[in-house]
Amino acid sequence: MNSNKKIEQLKSVDLSLNEINLIAVSCDENGNITYVSPATESIIGFKPESLLGDKWWDLTYFSKEEGQIFKQKLCKTIAKKETSNPKPYDRKLKCKDGSLKWIEFRDSFTVDNRFVSVGVDITEWKKNEEIKVQSDTIINSIDSIVLVSDIDGNVIFASPSVTKMIGYAVDEIMGDKWWKVTYDNEHNANYIKNSIYKEVFLDLKKDANFSRQKIKTREGTYKWIEWQISKGVNNTYISIGTDVTSRNLTEIELKKAKEFAEESLKAKNEFLANMSHEIRTPLNAVIGFTDLLLETNLSAEQIEYLKTMQNSGNILLSLINNVLDLSKLESNKLTIEEIPFNLHNKVKEVVKLMKIKADEKGINLNLIVENGTPTQVKSDPTKIGQILLNLIGNAVKFTNEGSVILTVKPLQEEGKIRNVYFEIKDTGIGIVSNKINTVFGAFTQAKSDTSRIYGGTGLGLAIVKKLVSLLKGTIKVESVFGKGSVFKLTLPLKQISKQVSDDKLNLNHSQEQQLDLKVLLVEDNKTNQLLAKIRLEKWGCKVAIANNGIEGVKLTQKEDFDIILMDIQMPVMDGFEATKIIKNDISEKASKIPIIAMTAYTSNAEINRAMNYGMEDYIFKPFKPTELFDILKKYGNVVKANHDKEKEKEEVQVTPKNNNYKKYTDLKFLKEESLNEDSILILLIEIFIKDFEEYLKTFEIEFKNKNWEKLHAATHKIKPNISMFGIAKLDPIIFSLDTKFKNETNLEDVEILFEKCKEIFKIVKVELLNELKSLNHE
Repeated sequence: MNSNKKIEQLKSVDLSLNEINLIAVSCDENGNITYVSPATESIIGFKPESLLGDKWWDLTYFSKEEGQIFKQKLCKTIAKKETSNPKPYDRKLKCKDGSLKWIEFRDSFTVDNRFVSVGVDITEWKKNEEIKVQSDTIINSIDSIVLVSDIDGNVIFASPSVTKMIGYAVDEIMGDKWWKVTYDNEHNANYIKNSIYKEVFLDLKKDANFSRQKIKTREGTYKWIEWQISKGVNNTYISIGTDVTSRNLTEIELKKAKEFAEESLKAKNEFLANMSHEIRTPLNAVIGFTDLLLETNLSAEQIEYLKTMQNSGNILLSLINNVLDLSKLESNKLTIEEIPFNLHNKVKEVVKLMKIKADEKGINLNLIVENGTPTQVKSDPTKIGQILLNLIGNAVKFTNEGSVILTVKPLQEEGKIRNVYFEIKDTGIGIVSNKINTVFGAFTQAKSDTSRIYGGTGLGLAIVKKLVSLLKGTIKVESVFGKGSVFKLTLPLKQISKQVSDDKLNLNHSQEQQLDLKVLLVEDNKTNQLLAKIRLEKWGCKVAIANNGIEGVKLTQKEDFDIILMDIQMPVMDGFEATKIIKNDISEKASKIPIIAMTAYTSNAEINRAMNYGMEDYIFKPFKPTELFDILKKYGNVVKANHDKEKEKEEVQVTPKNNNYKKYTDLKFLKEESLNEDSILILLIEIFIKDFEEYLKTFEIEFKNKNWEKLHAATHKIKPNISMFGIAKLDPIIFSLDTKFKNETNLEDVEILFEKCKEIFKIVKVELLNELKSLNHE
């Protein structure tokens, strides 16, 4: 009966232990396990019976030695040789699958001195505790502020680094106290808080930049804190703030330094521009009168003196240009053109110019252009000429005997791009080996006495290097001191097939040709007035002189002129203001007079300013007679063409009465489409006239800027209207312009086509105005 009762008690205990998911083990005085609770299997995977006897110590410990040590210690406790510890202890148990579980055991003895140990699974708690310890360690060790805030912006957690960074104890910034103590302005604090709420919880674009904020410290000073904000769990957000005060101050200092450097650069550029103007103005007279004297009957001795004087003036001009070019290159203000030109003619022109100096020194200057070198190319001929002039000029300068050879040959072809190789080889003094890597530096020469012996400033090669980089080419030098140097230059040039007529290469200008123009010269310098007057009168021009802008405006009001040559910098009223008045405030006829800026300023800003005020073109002082002649001829032809068109316009206005007159417009299609409704026709004609006049204005502006993309858009937009109005003479011109601008090719005759376009439109406009009169029954 007692035996059955004990069995029932054990079953009851098993059921209880199983329900509460506890490990319970019992052992005898020898340490052999006599009982293992059923819940053990669900916790560590072993069936209870598999752990009886000595198996518990072998299977649940990670080594048999560790198990046996614990068993022996337990036996001593049972034998009362060691005191039993009533406190709970943690122990790792090995599971059947090899993993581990943390079990918290409590040991006890039953009334009959039987040892029982009961354990609870604390693995998850252990993991969480470890994570908490790790996170606490991390949070306590980082320098950044970590804040956790609820949806209303109240701080519910703050890292200890708050105290270290801004001086507040954690409890001083909890809740909404953060916004009160760290911000001076309550409105600003609420604005930032609301912006965070909108971005974090509503995914709206932020109203304010809260990534970097000025935070008030406990001491009353301020620190710049950069925030990283992200959404947390349970409607919270986490803010991590880093002290960037030092970085912010550095940025402010850098900004100030940048602004100072920019101001310094601006001041330097203004100084150079003013220096250029002050030197170029008298230099214009020196070179100009020298040219005039050389055109008179002189003795051989006088010619020699004047040529020396002319050469000195050109050297001084070249020096000024080099200084200004270097300044532009350093400030990235020098732009590169891409226009068609004849490469063979360009190199021949450079060699021809330098051959005079070579002949003076008694050395040979030879040109070799190898077969296959492209003739017609697209790039910047002026910059390429400048590079070659500098390199050949240096070679001639430093060669006292022997020769200088320019070799040009083609390299590999990449699509439409052909790499062209230029080699300038001389038998001159060479470059010492320890200086060869510095020759492309500004104001650098191979030896300290080079400038004294050979002249020069050391700017030439610095400019060459920068120009080559702008043209996306490469340059290198090889040299042996005492034997000579070789400069190797490679430039990528775009090949074109169409023949280019290079007006600049036609050096035989017929300057005896009579231009027969009425010219207004607006110039304050008396010497330059006299020089220009003599030169212009030689070309058959009638010249009126104004000493400043106001005099120029008054003369334009009284008389008609074909062209105005306008100095920029003058007392009383400068050239800009005078141009503005002439173009806008006198009369329609006066506004059409071409105004040419004569300036000693060479900056792009000054040129753009002149164009924006309405000047048609510009010429730099000191200018060569050929340059002035070309620009007068160019705009003189336009003026004459305009005069012819005015006559043609008068004829056109009366020709409709002539039965043989053939109209430029055919409105048949337009009338059909508008169902012969007069009101619709009137509206369409008025819109067309307005749109085409707008197109002509756009053309003139964007053509100066070489903005082919905008020109294509404007031309493409107007093209359908030409067909609609049946303007057969204009149709092929607009089609050709549209194609040229779209492909950005064959642009050399665009200006001629545009002039034809304007001529035709003037006639078309008269016809359409007559049509409007008819429709309005006038």
